[in-house]
Amino acid sequence: MTYDLTPTQRLLEVLKQREFTKAERAIAREQIGHYYAKKLTILQQHLFEALEKRHTGELDAFEVDEYIHRYHKQSQELYVYINMQSQSNANLPFWLAIIEADEQGRNVWQPTTMLPHEEQSP
Repeated sequence: MTYDLTPTQRLLEVLKQREFTKAERAIAREQIGHYYAKKLTILQQHLFEALEKRHTGELDAFEVDEYIHRYHKQSQELYVYINMQSQSNANLPFWLAIIEADEQGRNVWQPTTMLPHEEQSP
């Protein structure tokens, strides 16, 4: 039933029948923007947690500085990933497939730069 589909899934279904209209291309680009914002928010959450630990004294200023540095590297990696392919009309199906795979838990984008707490985990 199409009512249960996400916007990304609905767009992918449309592509099985025909090419996108101008309005559908705009929605697809909007989905890419939402995906980018979602991934950036996840990265920022770790930074906010580190800042909170500084506030409570669990981390010192140098440890927080390292988190900030690594967060910056992670956000750069995300920027490169999102912008690795143009968002031209021809590439919109490619991006929608990436978003769908990520949302389904397949091919989930992860930064290669690890945060300090991730390195200490076994």
